[in-house]
Formats: sequence, C-alpha cells, structure tokens
Amino acid sequence: MAKALRLYQATVFKDLLQGMGRAPGETFTVMFPRQAGKNEISAFLVAALLAKHAKGGGTVVVCAPTLHPQAAISLNRTAHLMTAARRLLGKGAITRGRDGNVLCLGAASAVFLSGSPEAHVAGHTASLAIIADEAQELDEAWFNRQFRPMAASTGAPTVMLGTPWDGHTLLEKAVKLNLERDARPPTGEPVKRHYQVSWQDVAAARKVYGRYVEQERERLGAHHPLFLSQYELVTAEDTGRLFRGGQLTALAGAHPRLDTPMVGERYVGGLDFGGDGGDADATVLTIARAAGERCEVVAHVSWQGADFGVLEAGVMAEATRWRLERLCADSTGLGAPIAARVAAQLGDRVIERVVFTAQSKSELGYALLAAANTGRITLHSDDGSPELGRCLRQLRECRAGYRLNRQMWWEAPPGGHDDYVASLVLCLRAAEGLGPSRMARGRGRASE
Repeated sequence: MAKALRLYQATVFKDLLQGMGRAPGETFTVMFPRQAGKNEISAFLVAALLAKHAKGGGTVVVCAPTLHPQAAISLNRTAHLMTAARRLLGKGAITRGRDGNVLCLGAASAVFLSGSPEAHVAGHTASLAIIADEAQELDEAWFNRQFRPMAASTGAPTVMLGTPWDGHTLLEKAVKLNLERDARPPTGEPVKRHYQVSWQDVAAARKVYGRYVEQERERLGAHHPLFLSQYELVTAEDTGRLFRGGQLTALAGAHPRLDTPMVGERYVGGLDFGGDGGDADATVLTIARAAGERCEVVAHVSWQGADFGVLEAGVMAEATRWRLERLCADSTGLGAPIAARVAAQLGDRVIERVVFTAQSKSELGYALLAAANTGRITLHSDDGSPELGRCLRQLRECRAGYRLNRQMWWEAPPGGHDDYVASLVLCLRAAEGLGPSRMARGRGRASE
C-alpha cells in the first residue's frame, strides 16, 4: 500500500504503523505542512488496520472537527483508497454501515465522527486506534472527556495529525510531550512518537508544491501567522497585539498627505461609523490612492458625536470630492441605516456594506497583516497631523489573539478606540475589490 505514497509520506506511514504496534496505548503525533498529504497518511493507516484485522475484527475511531465536510471527506478518501487497493488487500469488498459514517472490511470497521462538542459520540469503543484529523482544531477538554475513554479498556493507540496554531492546542501539547520523550527515550524503548515533514521536504518531491509555498510567502509575508503555522510549522506568535514592531514600521510610507485628489489617480475609502457622545468611537473615513496592487493612504476625515444627518451629508461630500470609485462602509448596528442611505445615493457599484462578525473581522485582520507584511499598504508620511497620530496609536495598541478555528480577533484595549483601525481595514478591502480602470487618465491636481 505504501507504494502509492510519495517517499516522505511512505517513510512516516511505515514507521508510524510499526510504532503503533509496538507501543499500545501511546499517543503519536504527525505534523505536515498544508496540502502536503497528511490526510492520505490517515487514510492509509485506517486501510492498513482494517486489512490487518479483517478476520479478527476491531474498530478504528476517526474524528475530525466537523462531520460535514471534514469527517465525510476522510471517509470518502479512505473508501476510495481501499476500493482501488481491493486486489492488493485480498480481503473482500468494502461496505458502508447503515448510518453512512462507517466503513467495514470483513469483521473490522472504522467509524468517522465529529469532534465538535455539540456532537453525540458516546458509546463507541476504539480497539484498533483513535485517529484525530486536524487535531489542532479539536477542543482539548472535549476530546479528553469523550474520545480518550474509547480506548481505555483496549489500549488502542491514538494518532493526532495537523499543524500548529497558538501553542496551546490539543495537538501542540501532545507534540511537546512527544518531542521530550523522543529526545530522552526510556531504556529499551526505541519507538518514535512525533513525525514531522517540512515544506522543503515536500518541495523536493513535488517542485510545484515548492513554487506554491513561495507564492504564498510572497502573498502573505514570511511572518504572517497563517504562513508560519501552516507552512513553516511554527506556532503563531501570540503577542497580544495586532502588530509587532517591524510590521508597524512597514506601514510608514514616503508619500505625502493630500488635501485634494490628483487628476488621473484612483481613490477608495473605508468608512467606520462611531457612536454617540464624546468618549465613543469617532466616525472615520480613510481615503487611499489605489496604485496597482498598492493601497496608499492619503487622508483621514473624522466626525465625533455628529448626528445622522450631518454624517450622511459629510460622507457624501467627501465621497464626491475625492471621486471615490469604491467605498467599503461599516454596516453593523447603528451604522446600517446610514450606510444604506449612502448606498442609495452612491449606488451598489461603488459602495459595499460590510457587517462586522467574528469571521469577517478575522478575514479583514489577516488581510491587513498580509498587506503590511508585503508592502501593499502604507500610510502617508508623518506630517504631524492629529489624525495620523491617532491612527498610529490605535494600530500600536490594538489587541489581537487567535481562536481554535484559526480565526483571529482584534479589538481596542479597555478604554481605548479602534475606529481608525476599522476604517483602515475597510479601506484596504475597498482597494482590493477595485476593478480595472474604465478609462485612461492624465495626471495633475484635480480642480475642486
């Protein structure tokens, strides 16, 4: 079966399968970079165990963060592999259980379950192995309470596969323990417990993969948390801040602040609506020049405690004056009705209304980090303006952290503000969503 795997996969598969047989009840960990074939290792393990125990029987429990699509994909991958290898296995036909999430080969079976805390998984027994796919996304307490006991009476080994995240996940804690044991194995116990393959190892076997990773590094930046965790297999550094020092420095541009638009240039905006009162967030409009793939912030406009009518009139005046070709506006909460009124005047071709959710804020935050890492977004040069000062201070103080599902959260510190940060991420979204120019333009200062 291992002949169908690439060399780096086959080596891990062979050693891991042997180790599982020699060390019952132990936990093994596997880290591969993204899209490098760790899920194929999982499928081959299941197939090998079912083939070996088809006559004597036994059960493999496979869990993934979700039943659909993740566990279902694992089941289908394994079924396809076993069907293709039927002649080699020589164990008869592969069948599916009545519930659709069980694969059977003779008297042996594999059940594929959701690792979500909302799933009902009690009652299963793992006599051959517990295999946890994308284990960095599994809730540690839930896994230990619901899945670990499935092997309590059988001594079945556990295999966790995935990539690192924030240093505190179920997988990363297991990896740390395994690395310590591998470094100082007990006398007479040569079993290796942690297996890891670098993206360079994969690229040596698949040149196209190496080119893809290099493109991702160019797109995200070498220090982006997603690139570090998914390809370098390095824990995303949780500093508690959205930006580290070097990333913030990279935002400093050499272009000047503008008071009026230049003829021949294209402008976009990001609009974050504030609240009522002098201590609430301000309403901030960030204006940027879209220059190819670059987003160059050239001005900020803010309103503090203004009523809806004043805000609507002010935003429309600035959008008209700067000839904004695209405007992304906060449409969360109290911002929704104002954004709708502005959209009615500017049209849906120009304005995009964005609702801040945990998912959308994560995507916007990651996009900002990627653009900062790669020099695709810069602020205008420091001219001493209070608006730029507030923007820099908020970027410096903005808190951030990571969740199990690879979402990033970011927010102002207690008593602080993030209106300029929110406006900036919306401005970047506007720039990245801007289509090609519809006409050739000259260059010079626009008349007002």
